[in-house]
Amino acid sequence: MQRDWVGCAPGNFRQGRHGHEPRAIVVHIIVGSLESAVMTFRDPRSSVSAHYGVGKSGQVRQFVEETDTAFHAGTVVRPTWRLIDPQVNPNLYTVGIEHEGQPQQVWPGVQYGTSAALIREIADRWRIPLDREHVIMHHEIRASKTCPGSVDMDRLLSEASAASPPIAAPPRVMTIAKANLRRQAPSTSAPISSVIPAQTAIEPAGFTTSGEAVNGNACWYETPAHDYLWAGATDRPNPTAR
Repeated sequence: MQRDWVGCAPGNFRQGRHGHEPRAIVVHIIVGSLESAVMTFRDPRSSVSAHYGVGKSGQVRQFVEETDTAFHAGTVVRPTWRLIDPQVNPNLYTVGIEHEGQPQQVWPGVQYGTSAALIREIADRWRIPLDREHVIMHHEIRASKTCPGSVDMDRLLSEASAASPPIAAPPRVMTIAKANLRRQAPSTSAPISSVIPAQTAIEPAGFTTSGEAVNGNACWYETPAHDYLWAGATDRPNPTAR
């Protein structure tokens, strides 16, 4: 799935998870626009973050790595979530997804579809069951919040279950010519972070098939540092080919 890496202020998340892994996904509402979430999470005074944000038009922003701890659900107030661990901060074992909009608004279909596909991808990556015990609403941890409002969780889970499993990136690709790594965007207009010589092995963290088309090929590999390499410059120009 294509997502734009945005990041957040260094003090608004914690590196690592103190030995824990994600075992549940928490659904939030931004109570505003996707860009307002970007500004809040980049503000060092806010002390809040989430791993992802999903816009009404289906755009996805990533603020925190899934292997790191976002500050999205750490305040526990009269929890109704049956699987909550009273001895551990929920931030340490959950992934938080924010959604553009207001609590009373109905989500557009594309927002449901994008969020469902993202949930499926995260769940597959961390072996999280797609059920209401493991995909929960924020207010099930913090009852003083109404977050995420009127979202149809049954629809979200149904679409997540029906979503196609993500296709993994090849474990390694080889550049066939000198190639530019583009900083945090699959586009030739993005800044060049480095130049890779021909016959260099790259281990992608993921890929997108909807980047800028170069010579008719819109496939780009993403590195762990969130740089992008045009797939046409490698021996695997189509990441989805078997």
